[in-house]
Amino acid sequence: MLMEETSGHTPNRVGEVQMGNGHKRERSEEADKQDLVSNKAQKWFFQKCVNFSAVDSPSFKEALKEVQDRVKKIKDSWAMTGCSILLDAWVDQKGHNLVSFVADCPAGAVYLTSFDVSDIKNDVIALTSLVNGLIEEVGVRNVTQIVAFSTSGWVGELGEQFASHNNEVFWSVSLSHCFELMLVNIVKMYSFGDILGKVNSIWEFINNSPSVLKIFREQGHGKDITVSSSEFEFVTPYLILESIFKAKKSLAAMFALSDWKKNLKAMSNLVKDSSFWKKVERVVKCTSPLIHGLLLFSTANNQHVGYIYDTMDRIKESVARELNHSKQCYKPFWDVLDDVWDKHLHNPLHAAGYFLNPSAFYSTDFHLDPEVATGLIFSLLHMEQERHIQVKIAAQLDMYRLGLDCFNEASQADQISEISPAEWWAQKASHHPELQNFAFKILSETCEGASRYKLKRSLAVKLLLTEGMSHCERKHLEELAFVHYNLHLQSQT
Repeated sequence: MLMEETSGHTPNRVGEVQMGNGHKRERSEEADKQDLVSNKAQKWFFQKCVNFSAVDSPSFKEALKEVQDRVKKIKDSWAMTGCSILLDAWVDQKGHNLVSFVADCPAGAVYLTSFDVSDIKNDVIALTSLVNGLIEEVGVRNVTQIVAFSTSGWVGELGEQFASHNNEVFWSVSLSHCFELMLVNIVKMYSFGDILGKVNSIWEFINNSPSVLKIFREQGHGKDITVSSSEFEFVTPYLILESIFKAKKSLAAMFALSDWKKNLKAMSNLVKDSSFWKKVERVVKCTSPLIHGLLLFSTANNQHVGYIYDTMDRIKESVARELNHSKQCYKPFWDVLDDVWDKHLHNPLHAAGYFLNPSAFYSTDFHLDPEVATGLIFSLLHMEQERHIQVKIAAQLDMYRLGLDCFNEASQADQISEISPAEWWAQKASHHPELQNFAFKILSETCEGASRYKLKRSLAVKLLLTEGMSHCERKHLEELAFVHYNLHLQSQT
């Protein structure tokens, strides 16, 4: 059974090795299996999902057992931390609507299963039943929220269904996707698309010609136009925009040369156009806080619900300052952010996480507005069903709010800055176990979706489209997918 597409050539038979000089030598299957017994070899093999049919081999069974043990340890941690179920949905080349589910928690991520939803994509009730069945399998008390990758198609309709019903499990959309939506809407509202295109033409012109790049470096005293790397492809045009704007003087000096005036008049005129640079500056001021807020989330490992509420407020304040300095109204920009935040990103966990994040709560600029208070109460009522536990948590929240008992010393700045919010509760609040458990579970949840794990979809496609495959073959493929995806997730965390 072929597990992965090859690059157009016929794979060697089992036991046949391609030598460097083009000759082949025969080896026994047993010798091949012994070579694969090494953990490193096994993990490389099953992560890459190289063509291999001997899933009954001792090496595969050893890898399967190792992965099963790790997955069990992660699942055992869900009772304490809860987990977020991440959706990764796509349409394959033949038009099938497919989706994979991953459970994410502080102990690691676990591949759960994949489905072909082509036949039910227009039936939101059937889709809801499918997801609820998966939640029940994981354990309703273990699942804190679902994080979708998109707001469109059947995923968007499913999200609206969850949001409109009083579900015990919260629904949100991936932080990075929501930031992308905000940027797209800002570009549309201010008609910034042509500016991004023009800036990109300058970028390509300089970087695609060694002679031009040499002259630019001479005019810029050896400096390059650089763009920091990011795991989010959609931010690249905005990072280029910032870099080009910073190089404005060097570009002007380069195009002041007489040779450029003759040969590249259009490009030279663009660089000398003051109105062009004013528009570039406006795009930078409107988008930079969002871009760098997202990059901060990804680089500082802060992709948890305890940070997002405060960060969004800081982003809005930063834009207001920037636009006020240039005498521009920031209200339309805020409306764009709030529209995506209210419709897709925000759920009560974010407000509760803001309240329970000690670095935010004990800071001088913490603001307990109605949304925060409502989100905290809503989260408590949904996540804790037992009335007497709710009462205990409410009383302990007063202690936390007033900085009394164990929270007195723990609320000091030097006790907060060095550890994550979840770890702070684990270390400092053992005298209030009910509140400690509640806070720890909320602050352990992620804001990011499945895209961060970069799952390969080809194996899931083979797993779901198994027409003509025997029961035994399908079982082997399911085991291979389980090992492959969970080893990949382990390598990503």
